[in-house]
Amino acid sequence: MMGHREPPLYAQVADAIRTQIRTGELPPGALVPTERDLAQERGVSRGTAVRAIEQLVSEGLVTAGSTRAGRRVRDRRVLPIHASRTENLDHRRTSGVDAWVSDTQAHGRTPGQHIEVAVVAASREVAEWLDLSEGEAVAVRRRLRTLDGQPSNLADTYYPMDIAQAVPEILDPTDVKQGVIALMAACGYEQVRYVDRLQWRPPTPEEAAKLHIGSGVSVLTQWRTGYTEGRPVKLTRSVWPGDTIELIYELPA
Repeated sequence: MMGHREPPLYAQVADAIRTQIRTGELPPGALVPTERDLAQERGVSRGTAVRAIEQLVSEGLVTAGSTRAGRRVRDRRVLPIHASRTENLDHRRTSGVDAWVSDTQAHGRTPGQHIEVAVVAASREVAEWLDLSEGEAVAVRRRLRTLDGQPSNLADTYYPMDIAQAVPEILDPTDVKQGVIALMAACGYEQVRYVDRLQWRPPTPEEAAKLHIGSGVSVLTQWRTGYTEGRPVKLTRSVWPGDTIELIYELPA
């Protein structure tokens, strides 16, 4: 009979920190010791401390931040998003604010978003879902959304150029207070339906860096195409971390 083997030293160090996180000794947002400090505290080599932290980052327990400044414990509270009513026009008009703002504030969270705008050539996928030619110019609003000051998700929305010209706020990098959906409806482009495509996959290195997650945290890519009565008018590609977001769909039987 083989004797019980001790787990590798880096795994023991990782488990000690994991226990501190789960018991609340290291609460969400708390600084995790730097690799140098951890090595000194635990009496292990710097390489062992590095592997222990990398393990916790991969598991999504610790942010993939700066090694010098120290990483932080991730806030893994799950935010429910009612995806089947998020873009309901009556809901948007009643709330009077952007969907991300109203949907997060309803759960007592503090939302934020950093917005960049551009005119780009439509990729094959964007062109297909907006019924355009590949390479045709489209407007895009790129948003890094935050929860309680920490990165939460990515959302890029593409619009045909004739709509961007009719609704110039689309290419304004400031926040559209009432939300673009309500603004488009006021300009004669009322969205009446949408189609969602959902794909689960590992994050790209760029996505992991922007969202402060490790490669072991899968992401959900949500492609949502919005339609008026006659045509597709926008395409949103959202990237949601799989461990902190819950999409809820309520559909007729």
